[in-house]
Amino acid sequence: MYFTTTYKALAKPWTKAAPPVPATCAHRPEPSLEACVLCKAEKAAANKYRWRIVLEAHPFGISIATALPWIASDFGEISQLNWIVSSYNLCAAAFIPCWAQMADVFGRNATLNASLLLLLVGSALCTAAPITTYPVLLLGRGIQGISAAGLNVVVRTILADRVSLAENAKNWSFLATIGGIGFGIGPVVGGYLTRADWRWIFAINLPIAVLALIINFMFLRRELLGPQPIAGVGFVEAEANLATRLRTVDVGGQFLFLFGFGLVILSLTWGGASFPWASPAVVVPLVLGCLLIISLVLWERALGKTRTLSGRLPWQKPMIPWPLLTNRDVGLLFLSECTTGMAMYAVLYFCSIFFIAVLNYDSEDAGVQLLFFLPGVGGGVYTCMFLCNRWPRMTFPPMVLGTMIEAIGVGLLGYAIWTENRATVFGMMALVGYGAGLRYMVGPLHGVGLFHEHRAAIIGLLAVANPFGGTLGLTIMSAVFNNVSGLDSDDGDFSQIRNGPEETMDEAIYNAKMGVVWAFVAITPLMVLSWLCTFMLGNVRFGGEADSGTVQNKATTQPYLWTLWKGNAISVQDKAISLNSLLRPAGPRSAHSPLPSTSHSQAESTRANTTQVAHTVLS
Repeated sequence: MYFTTTYKALAKPWTKAAPPVPATCAHRPEPSLEACVLCKAEKAAANKYRWRIVLEAHPFGISIATALPWIASDFGEISQLNWIVSSYNLCAAAFIPCWAQMADVFGRNATLNASLLLLLVGSALCTAAPITTYPVLLLGRGIQGISAAGLNVVVRTILADRVSLAENAKNWSFLATIGGIGFGIGPVVGGYLTRADWRWIFAINLPIAVLALIINFMFLRRELLGPQPIAGVGFVEAEANLATRLRTVDVGGQFLFLFGFGLVILSLTWGGASFPWASPAVVVPLVLGCLLIISLVLWERALGKTRTLSGRLPWQKPMIPWPLLTNRDVGLLFLSECTTGMAMYAVLYFCSIFFIAVLNYDSEDAGVQLLFFLPGVGGGVYTCMFLCNRWPRMTFPPMVLGTMIEAIGVGLLGYAIWTENRATVFGMMALVGYGAGLRYMVGPLHGVGLFHEHRAAIIGLLAVANPFGGTLGLTIMSAVFNNVSGLDSDDGDFSQIRNGPEETMDEAIYNAKMGVVWAFVAITPLMVLSWLCTFMLGNVRFGGEADSGTVQNKATTQPYLWTLWKGNAISVQDKAISLNSLLRPAGPRSAHSPLPSTSHSQAESTRANTTQVAHTVLS
């Protein structure tokens, strides 16, 4: 039966069009050949909403990858070059769960504006940092990372707020396309700005952030959800004042996450680069960070229902709900997102080092070479769009395929750099981009399919993984590169490799090349491990519309390959109805705004459908 269904799904797009059949929808129970006016209006509103979010999110893609050698050289901190990236990535990852909870407590509009204002502050500090004050630059980069964390989680949450899971897949397709374009074009723009002055890379964010604030105020703020429901409060805006909302914030969880996560990243960044791995400067923060992370898990468990702290802190909502921390799929998704971050950061940063240090490209030319990453991302995003929106409308295939392609691409990219075959290097960059494009949107979709009621928390948790994986990958690769290449002195510079006697220059270039090669080799086993782990994932299947007009989705809670082998699975059937209709009166949104449906009974039916749980058999 399963293979028959698969054949029909494959053959359907090429069969002759059948005569139109009368259809029903949520607004019109009687079958009709005419298109539903309300459905068309909702579709138009969804497209309008999608493009507004894309317009808000798209400008922030300029990369500093090609400018890193020049920035570090001006400050005389080549050996601490990775801190320019790590300070940003550390904050961009550590503050994501905090922003996810703030988006629920204070609403989407407030958190979006706060993120943009922090971007202004961080960019101003980086732009004005004197070359004698390296910590000021790192402070600005850290604030930029905090801002990026807010923009990351808030934009993704907004995309998932008011749409079905299938519509969310389309929204993610658009966001993934824009993100892929940013990853490809960002290094090129950054390279050309570096030719004038690397400070322009940060200064250009200032007018862009102001423009984004204006766009949000004029076009977007009325579309966004307000503060989410608080237990014991009927209407958030009417009865929950600022103090009440602040009481719901998981201060203990946020403190433990920030310091635990930060100390672990700090130790990984220092280890091998600034201090020996056995040094107390590395061991102490690593041990303390791990202990704080363990404490975080215990704290979140104690805040769960019927647990120790739930009675003492009844208003407080866990930053990361306990079901997310104990779910197998969430852990596997986190690992997969980490390795995707490793792959993308490896291409953007270490391919730039290869082009500059080994092939003697300047910054803008090195950025242009990174454009070969872009077609792969675009192809991967398009393939994922087809697999999620057309056939087979499942998350498992793109997860496995994308992770496998990433692992192959990273391994072969190291080989291509060793041979210095530029065509092969460009091809492997595109291959890694293809795998990353396949993976870009499917992980959050899978998580939201399993935990739709915790969509902000699951999106935030998975959003942590990408920069965390990128930071971990850069730490590993930087340590390997420094040890192999020997480019770890304070006065070093990649452009100075070619200064000196020819014998010394050839040896320095070879060492730099082998440093990049072994850096890619070092992360390849992690990529392979991630691919093997994806076979233990469940699956979310996006369904079509049922007779009632609602969208039927099935989330397999057991490993999907095991369910195929056994011929059945326990699944959760989620109607995936939006929290709020796209057709609604103007004005700021509240989580308690009524659903504008054709009748009160339909609204009640919708609420009931969103909580329905059924055991189904996959045939």
